[in-house]
Amino acid sequence: MKSQSLRRKILIYSSTLLVTLIVTMLVYVNFQAGWFVDERMRDNLRQGIQRITKAERDQLAGLQLTAQLVASFPDLKALLTTDLGTIRDYLLDYQQRNRRSELLVVLDPSGRMIARTDTLDPLPVKDSVDKWVRPTLAGQSAAGVLTTESGIYLAAAAPAAAGGTLFGIVLAGTRIDAALARNWLDASDSQMVILGDRILGSTLTENMLPWRSKNEWESAMGGRTEYRIVGIDGESYGAAATQLGQEGEVRPLVVVFQSRTRAMAPYRRIQLGLLVLGMLAAGAGISASAVLARKVTAPVVKLLEGTQQVAAGNFDCAMDIATGDEFGDLAESFNLMLRGLRERANIAKFVSQSTVEMIQAGGHEKGLKSQRVVRTIFFSDLRGFTALSERLDPEEVVTMLNRVLGLQAETIKRFQGDIDKYVGDSVVALFQGEDMVLNAIRSAVEIHKSLEVYNGDHPGEPPLHAGIGIVTGDVVLGPVGNADRLDYTAIGSNVNLCSRLCSAAGPWEILLSETAYQRVSGLVAARPMEPLKVKGFSEPVSMYKMVIGPKQAELPIGINGGSLRRD
Repeated sequence: MKSQSLRRKILIYSSTLLVTLIVTMLVYVNFQAGWFVDERMRDNLRQGIQRITKAERDQLAGLQLTAQLVASFPDLKALLTTDLGTIRDYLLDYQQRNRRSELLVVLDPSGRMIARTDTLDPLPVKDSVDKWVRPTLAGQSAAGVLTTESGIYLAAAAPAAAGGTLFGIVLAGTRIDAALARNWLDASDSQMVILGDRILGSTLTENMLPWRSKNEWESAMGGRTEYRIVGIDGESYGAAATQLGQEGEVRPLVVVFQSRTRAMAPYRRIQLGLLVLGMLAAGAGISASAVLARKVTAPVVKLLEGTQQVAAGNFDCAMDIATGDEFGDLAESFNLMLRGLRERANIAKFVSQSTVEMIQAGGHEKGLKSQRVVRTIFFSDLRGFTALSERLDPEEVVTMLNRVLGLQAETIKRFQGDIDKYVGDSVVALFQGEDMVLNAIRSAVEIHKSLEVYNGDHPGEPPLHAGIGIVTGDVVLGPVGNADRLDYTAIGSNVNLCSRLCSAAGPWEILLSETAYQRVSGLVAARPMEPLKVKGFSEPVSMYKMVIGPKQAELPIGINGGSLRRD
């Protein structure tokens, strides 16, 4: 039966096109409105930042004049020879008579505090010499941010001199607070927040603000000061920021806001009207699309569930979709793919991970090439298992062997090892990477401990122990066999040596080759053994022994998951 084209179904129910057009129109209007509002707000906030910068300059200029005026009073020089309380009273009297609220501070030429109007005690000003005295003595402008115990100020300094002799320095400052924020704010609908180590001033209610300090703002905004969209008390605001003061000092952050939510309100009403009209026009199209959706989504949902099952490793979820269209063809292809994945998954259980990676990298038989690489070879062999198997039924032997080999395989995989093969009751694995020897030793330690736990959990079975050999060196890694049957494995003298060391290792023992031990000599506890005469090697082989104590609690540096001791 000829399958019916899905495209034909879509054309039949083309009323969905009307819905798409309406949605597209609404999205476009929303995008244009948002873009227009953002551009306007960005320009407004940029101008607001410029006004704040100008207001800061004007404020500092006014403070400079105030400092110069106070410093020019002839009485000030005479007062410097009196007590500190008299000088402070003089400064406070000046403030009251002139209705000025600036902070006034008098320093001597060495930067020592003489008097200040914000506190009875002449507490010193931080960095007074570097920040205020030296620039003033050098004839430079000394202005910026002044931090005191009573608050943070914008301040400017002026020298108090007579007859060419400098007898003091006067600082005039205005507090950075909510009053300053309101004074700087223009008549628009903007809002302002000044942030330091806390909220210094705000035209918004402080409990509305999600940031309590400059650091919190910079952390939330990634240190950026350009135009951003932020949320405040459930409302969207456009925000831009600038810093007060000069480079090299603690600089409060001024953030200017405008409500984006209120700016977007007229456009939202337009969108609502367009939405109502669109819903009326699309009524018939939606009714028709519901029929199509019911027919189309049912197989899609089934296919989606099938792909999720496959992603979770379940390859027994065949699709039963007989729609007579492209979905039916897709389901049939899915089932064919599923059978192939199931076969490949089953085959992958019988080969090593390196074999799978080699096949994926090679792609075809001609791409399968042998290569010389450095690996750590790991051999583990159960002691006494062959004699044990002679006394048990074959089924019991297989069950026990699978449990023990599975235990070892899980441990090796946990420490980034790759099972190369199983040979009877032996496990052959390869490790690679910078920590390959340590990982192989960690696996060996864990295997010895796990076998001890296994023996405790199976008291009715004869206890099992392992001997383990570890060698590091060059091997040839690649396919071995003929065109009909290949085995991807490691071969070479180091593989043979590892097998011999494993055979020589007793229960609870790990034998390391010289090359393996040298890579971890400062990290593990092992002692050299008498060179071993090994079959296939002309000279005796140097080796090191580690004995794993079943009851020990501590582990040498670099080994996790087991206990080692010096034999």
